[in-house]
Amino acid sequence: MMKSVLFVLLAWLAGPAGAVSILLPNETAMLPDSGHPGYLPALQKCLICHSADYIALQPTFNQARWQAVVDKMRVAFKAPIAPEEVEQIAGYLADAQQRRLLQPRPPARP
Repeated sequence: MMKSVLFVLLAWLAGPAGAVSILLPNETAMLPDSGHPGYLPALQKCLICHSADYIALQPTFNQARWQAVVDKMRVAFKAPIAPEEVEQIAGYLADAQQRRLLQPRPPARP
């Protein structure tokens, strides 16, 4: 009996469950085309999960560190990146960072 009363009380306190919606701004940042052969794979694979601004906010890594990061995304998080694309993507990200092409953009004012 006590369990039933407790269940009813908790259900009453929780109130009606309803969907909440929020409106997010459209993504406008894009990875810059540097002419690097890893640009297209990075554009196609990284932006599935990450925004360009999120990528641009990462610390400056060399190619070996980017390779480890991209490989972690592929292996641990099952990102759809072919093993032969890891080096290309890492090369693009390291090159774009070194050349200061990856810059986060401040949010637009409404």
